[in-house]
Amino acid sequence: MCFQTFMKILTGILSIVFLILGIALMIVGFILQFGKDVLVKYLEAYTNELNEYLKAAGAQFNVSDYIGYLPSITGNVPVVFIVMGAVMAVVGIIGLVAICKENKCALTIYIIILAVLIVGQLTLVIVYYAARDTFSARAREYMQQTIDTKYTGYNNTNMETVLWNVFHMSLSCCGINNGSDFLSSTTWPRYVNYSGKYYDSVAYPLTCCKLTNWTACLHTNHTDAAYSNWNIGCYNLIDRVVQINIVYAALGTAAVLLLQVLILDFSVHLCRKAGEKDI
Repeated sequence: MCFQTFMKILTGILSIVFLILGIALMIVGFILQFGKDVLVKYLEAYTNELNEYLKAAGAQFNVSDYIGYLPSITGNVPVVFIVMGAVMAVVGIIGLVAICKENKCALTIYIIILAVLIVGQLTLVIVYYAARDTFSARAREYMQQTIDTKYTGYNNTNMETVLWNVFHMSLSCCGINNGSDFLSSTTWPRYVNYSGKYYDSVAYPLTCCKLTNWTACLHTNHTDAAYSNWNIGCYNLIDRVVQINIVYAALGTAAVLLLQVLILDFSVHLCRKAGEKDI
């Protein structure tokens, strides 16, 4: 009897944790989709430095003017977060009700839902690692498309341009593999008016210059590695950051899966006990 009570309490606590995780995911999703003010404050920390350097080129931008373009960058990620969070929250509520009532039917439904979720999450993890090279190739292809058809230089006329300029300055890099990725760009004007001096036939974007000396970078037209990051690609640097975060995400996923397995195991025991009561 004591063990059953212990399992009931522990399963209830785990279900509450599951519910909280679901709510947290929903909040992140809603912020990405609708929380313009929150996103503006977060992104301004990265764009303020860019603005300071662009003053000499007579170019300024307000990140809030471009935040409306963010859904085109994030795609359906916010919706996925909201749906996943809602599912987790609903499952947590169903679990709490089933555990408190000790109803065999409700517990059975709860067990089936948990089992489906566990299998689904394991499948997603396997698919990601099995098709990682495919995802990487598509990411590179998409990034090249933004350079070819969206990037407009230091004038920052769209969100894709803002993100590329932020990447260049925050990671000290240029393009996907290197600055030559911009040779095929059809939207980037290859001239700069910087500190009152006009430069034409510029080899690479202004933001590919090292922050220490943009003037020297333009004078040498990016040919001196002491002043330019043209030979350092952004993709590997971004991928390194992503992989570090994926490790944390994997640990988080493993913790959630362990949580679900524990809830599933305890729920099965409670379901059996509830069945014995009904006999």
